[in-house]
Amino acid sequence: MRNLELFSTASIDHLLWSTSTDSPSLDSPALDVFTDFDVARPIVVDASTSAVGTAIIMEQTHAFMRLVVDKKNKFLGVITQQELSDHNLFVTAKKLDLTVDELLVTEVMVPREELQAFDYQQISTAKVSDIVRLLQQNNLHHMLVIDHELHHIRGLIAASDLARKLNMPIEIHQRPSFSQIFSNAH
Repeated sequence: MRNLELFSTASIDHLLWSTSTDSPSLDSPALDVFTDFDVARPIVVDASTSAVGTAIIMEQTHAFMRLVVDKKNKFLGVITQQELSDHNLFVTAKKLDLTVDELLVTEVMVPREELQAFDYQQISTAKVSDIVRLLQQNNLHHMLVIDHELHHIRGLIAASDLARKLNMPIEIHQRPSFSQIFSNAH
């Protein structure tokens, strides 16, 4: 067994930000910009969390979307900042005869039955440019990726992650809700 020494961080005030030059390009495989839940754990919110509490957490962590799961980590749906807007919370609370503070995330989330997703097998042969084009054409900031073979949500592609990894802006003109996406698809 090796003895490790602990050091004070009192005089350390900078974070190291990667300067890796191995950035993907528009011609790179789409899997290079895919958040694979087999590698990185998904960031979730529990179904019993208050909508207001979720909105605060998402604002503080600069997150636009979270996956909603139950106590057994069963995927229930997604929640975005749009569903958590003050206006939407007020309208939903009024409709359910609750106060805004009583709303749970499940009462404002988009249920999984209303969501669209990429197929993992399709993106495994796609290029980053294909993903960017699809996101832009459909005004999507995020898209789930499903694995039909294993019957689960495999990961996520986010326009903000793409922009950061490509070191270029990804123009998405509006932020439709997942329910708007579902309506437009049908």
